[in-house]
Amino acid sequence: MLLALTASARADDSKLAKDDTPIQAKAAPRGKNKLCCGYPLVDDYGFALRMYWLAFESDYDDPQTPNVPKTGGIRKVPKATWVELYTPHGYYFSRVPERLAWSLRLEGSGMMKDGRIVNTTGPCPFGYGTCFEQLDVREHPFGRGAGWRRLVPFKSVAVDPRLVRIGEPIYIPEFDGLVLPDGSIHDGCVRADDTGGGIKKRKMDFFVVTYGNFRFLLDELEGVTWITPHVNAPRCDYLRDP
Repeated sequence: MLLALTASARADDSKLAKDDTPIQAKAAPRGKNKLCCGYPLVDDYGFALRMYWLAFESDYDDPQTPNVPKTGGIRKVPKATWVELYTPHGYYFSRVPERLAWSLRLEGSGMMKDGRIVNTTGPCPFGYGTCFEQLDVREHPFGRGAGWRRLVPFKSVAVDPRLVRIGEPIYIPEFDGLVLPDGSIHDGCVRADDTGGGIKKRKMDFFVVTYGNFRFLLDELEGVTWITPHVNAPRCDYLRDP
C-alpha cells in the first residue's frame, strides 16, 4: 500500500509462475493514450494510485531481506517476536513472525512457505486478533479479492465500491504502454476485483504480486501517483465478467 520509495530495483518475477494463469498478454508498445474511448470517472489525475502485493512467508526468514518493506507502520513491529494465527472457527493455522502477520493483515493475502495461499477474514477472538483462511490454490493462485473474486497480477485493482462497481473493467491511460516486470507491455486495462478498509473515495490500489515488483514499477511509472480511470471502454471489454 505504500508509494513512498524512490530507489531503483530489479524486477521480481520469481513468484509469478502459476500453471494456466496468464500474467499479461504480450502487446506492442504504443505509448500512453489520453484520448482513449470510454468515460473518465474524474478530471485528469483525479484518483490516487497505490499498490499492493502478497505477503510471502519466505521473505520474513531474514528480517533484512530486500523483499520486505522497511517503512511505514511495519517499523513499529518487533523483528524477533512470533504470533499464532487461527481460523475463524478457532483452529490453529500457523506460528509466524509478527512482522509477517502484520503484513498479511495489511495486504489481505499471502503465501506460506509450504505453498498455501491464505486470506484474512476479519477480526478474530483468537491468537493475533485477525483470523485467516486457506484458499484453494487452483481457484485463487494469487489470493482472493472482494467476495470470491480471484486476484489477477497487474489486472486486479482495489476500489471503493460506492464509486466503482466490483467487476467493472477500467481503462487507465497512465498504464497504457507500461513495461511490466516480465517484459510484457500493459494495455491500460484493469478490473475492479477488490476493496479494502483503506480504499475510500478516489483511491485505487494496483495488485502487483510482490514487493520487488512494486519497487520495479515505481521507476517505470516515473513518479506517477495520480491516475485518470475510464469506464465503458470497449478495448477493456475482454475483462468483463461473462
